[in-house]
Amino acid sequence: MIRINLLGDALAQGAGKKTDRAEPMQVYAQDEGAGRSTLPIAGILFGLLFSAIGGVYYIWLNNEIDRANQKRDLLAKQVEELKKFIDLEKKFRDQKESLQKKEEVMLNLKKTQELPVHFMEELANSLPDDVWFREITQTGMSVTIKGEARTFEAVVLFYNRIQSRTRWFKNVNYPGSAKAGNSISFTVSFDLQNPA
Repeated sequence: MIRINLLGDALAQGAGKKTDRAEPMQVYAQDEGAGRSTLPIAGILFGLLFSAIGGVYYIWLNNEIDRANQKRDLLAKQVEELKKFIDLEKKFRDQKESLQKKEEVMLNLKKTQELPVHFMEELANSLPDDVWFREITQTGMSVTIKGEARTFEAVVLFYNRIQSRTRWFKNVNYPGSAKAGNSISFTVSFDLQNPA
């Protein structure tokens, strides 16, 4: 706040002293806003500092983007270089799967090829003397035998022998038999299984 002394030297005049010369008006200034004058400077400095930090951060982000783009380009180039190896590896995988499937087919064929031999051997070992076959039908793994026997006991003995050989035969079914003249005709059906 500024104070102006308009009275001049009022104390001197009041004391009875007269001065020959007129004294100029004295202006006293008290600087109460000195603390306020530093506030705009601090604000400007803070703004400059913030702008500088923002600029540095912007430059750093641009450098990071440039590095990321360079890395992406390098990786894309490496992928192009390795694409032929990736395609070759895929080709080898496909060949491996194909060979494994062929191997499985060959093993299954070998097992299936051995099955009729074992089937006939087991069937011959199960056959009693008084039983003979008229017809053997195979559909997939299911076998139906139509035959004749001299007695019912021979048919039951044949059925029991087949049923006891569970390694090769399963789901043995004996629907029945009938007397036809001097012999007994029968039907037996079962499923073949290939033991592992």
